[in-house]
Amino acid sequence: MEAKAVGKNLPISWKDCTEIGRFIDGESLDKAEHKLEKVIEKEIAVPYTKYDSDAGHKSGHGDSGGYPVKASEEMLDLVRQARSNAKNQGMNPNALEVSNVVTNQGREVATPSRHRGRTNKAAHVKLFVSE
Repeated sequence: MEAKAVGKNLPISWKDCTEIGRFIDGESLDKAEHKLEKVIEKEIAVPYTKYDSDAGHKSGHGDSGGYPVKASEEMLDLVRQARSNAKNQGMNPNALEVSNVVTNQGREVATPSRHRGRTNKAAHVKLFVSE
């Protein structure tokens, strides 16, 4: 069985979401929540493997990484929603793991007029969990 949580047009970087998805993919939901909470507290860095190869090195990591706090908060909400959805489907919430994270670019959002012509991208995220 499989459950999912969907976030559309989240006001976060889709590149950060992709890196966070790689970071928590295959983990149990408890471990994924713990990792995301540690990223929010800036204790664990998310390794940037695909998109930000120029990021600085963090202690304890051989690769470059960063602390995408805002994106981690949104992903943590999605993990909790997926747990709730799985529980409503009758799945065992203690035996769930993140099976797949799909991220896509959302629509462009205009910023206030003081930044003329600048837009921010949003992200679409689908988080799948399975037993």
